[in-house]
Amino acid sequence: MRPGRTEATDARVQEALERFARFLEGKDLRLTEARAAIVEAAMAREGHYPIDELIADLKQRGIRGSKATVYRTLPLLAEAGILEPAILAGETRSYETTFGRHHHDHLRCGTCEKVVEFEFEAFEMLQREVAARHGFRLESHHHELVGTCPDCLAKESAAPAPAHEPHPVAPEPQSAAPEPVPTDRAAREP
Repeated sequence: MRPGRTEATDARVQEALERFARFLEGKDLRLTEARAAIVEAAMAREGHYPIDELIADLKQRGIRGSKATVYRTLPLLAEAGILEPAILAGETRSYETTFGRHHHDHLRCGTCEKVVEFEFEAFEMLQREVAARHGFRLESHHHELVGTCPDCLAKESAAPAPAHEPHPVAPEPQSAAPEPVPTDRAAREP
């Protein structure tokens, strides 16, 4: 057993490796050393992680593999049910290891990107009911609620309101007195 690991952790990693090997076999692919290392690195991660952090973990473990191998392997791991893309808005694409972990949904702050994981049985019941009503077999789902966290709300209320400059009011046009219109022809001719 590796330092810092428990038998339960090692058993879970082994189970994930076996699942991935079976999955790959069904696609006429094999579990290479690099793919196995990616599974192990993903299983060691908690929460949401950008791909670059997973690549850094692999390098730290002394695994030499290309970024391309990681990028090609992640969709396979998602299809195998070991991890899934974290449906979190923003610029960085993140993943989350789901194999052997309890399902949860996400509440994300649209201002600071803070993520809170939560479980809400009413959502679970509703989605099963909706799927059944439409004749679907529910296989997975992703919930992400977006709002503003308490910290950002506090900052908003503490920040001074932006000074609004009054809109410039266009001056009313000065109407020049109309020139008198001559009424007879003689007055019009010079």
